[in-house]
Amino acid sequence: MTQSKPQMDDLAGLSARGARSIVERMGETGQPPERGALAVNVGTEEVLEVLRQEYLIPIREDGRNSSFKLVQATFGGGKTHFLHCLREIGWREGFLVSLVGISPQECPFDDTLRVYQAVAKQLELPPTDDSAQAVRGVEAVLARLVLEKVASSGEKAVRTWLTTEFRRAPIESHALRRAVYLFLLAVLDGDDATEEILAAYLRGDHVSAAERGQFQLREELDSKSAFRFLRSLIQVMRELGVPGLILLFDEMDRVMSLSVKRRKAIGDNLRQMIDHCGQATLPALLWVYAVPPEFMTTVVPEYPALEQRLRGAGRFSLASPLEPVIDLEALPLEPEEFFGRIGQKLLQLFQLGRPETIDMDLQTQNVALLADHMALNALESGSRRIFVKRLVHMLHGQIHDPKLLKPEDLERMEGFDDELEGEEDLF
Repeated sequence: MTQSKPQMDDLAGLSARGARSIVERMGETGQPPERGALAVNVGTEEVLEVLRQEYLIPIREDGRNSSFKLVQATFGGGKTHFLHCLREIGWREGFLVSLVGISPQECPFDDTLRVYQAVAKQLELPPTDDSAQAVRGVEAVLARLVLEKVASSGEKAVRTWLTTEFRRAPIESHALRRAVYLFLLAVLDGDDATEEILAAYLRGDHVSAAERGQFQLREELDSKSAFRFLRSLIQVMRELGVPGLILLFDEMDRVMSLSVKRRKAIGDNLRQMIDHCGQATLPALLWVYAVPPEFMTTVVPEYPALEQRLRGAGRFSLASPLEPVIDLEALPLEPEEFFGRIGQKLLQLFQLGRPETIDMDLQTQNVALLADHMALNALESGSRRIFVKRLVHMLHGQIHDPKLLKPEDLERMEGFDDELEGEEDLF
């Protein structure tokens, strides 16, 4: 079989500890990791590279263009893993990212206030390395950005900039701009009490009228103002020097259970955000919304204005990068190719995490044998997950008893077929 070697860029900045963590997680659950997703990504490399070249790099360099993409795949078809990969690519390009799970109970997209709150809570700066804790949350991000400005320009220059330029920056919501301005000054002053109140306001938490009045914040953040605040927050981050933002929404496959009224509200909110992309109100933004295929056949037709914006003429690719819909189901790999490629990636991760214990030539043969065996014998449902688990277990066994496996050794792997029933592939 033809093996595709992993791209070394996929392992860029990954430590031995980080590699071992990925391998251990996948060996235990068969699921791809939230951090380090690119290191085990197979099948969507071309689409991700198109997004990087055609959208992220121009946004970073020009600071103007904004775009929307709808990603669709069945349950367990890799939507969440795709978003994790896109988040890591965005971080590599210096983008601020917010990855939000959308669901009728946790964060329904028809409730704009809860959407804003979720985005503000999940905002993340690029991590410094694979083991660093994320700088997450709007208040933590703002504090880090202003302190970085102080480190590079000095506190006096930053205070002058805040007072003379930032206070007059073209931010749609004057209240949010003022709240950010006062919050940043509080960070510089070490005023914890003021920071706490303003951080709550910026997160979208309840702040009393008396507290808002104390800071002359005349606008309350509610369901009517939430999307304007979201647009304003994006504008603020650009003013603070962030090269661009990526908003990732992961629809958790339950929107079809909502009423027609609520589904139409979701469609209207999507239409509004799509229309703002590319306009001056939303500069330097890539907004991605991931849904199951039923979304296109159930929700979209109920809202003609949204359908007009999402119906494309072809498949998203390097030759056709303007298509609004990315269909992950249209990017299938034959089992033999998938197992071979993911096997080689896991083997390389295993070597990175345990360089002194692995004979790469020998284990490359074993991985190919297991991949071929799985492609020929595994059931369709859950086959990817069980392959990953068996491969990691096999490699651990090879540490203490390295040998070239035979087909009969694979047949004796306990539970090789039994664990497949009822499992879903997740990448």
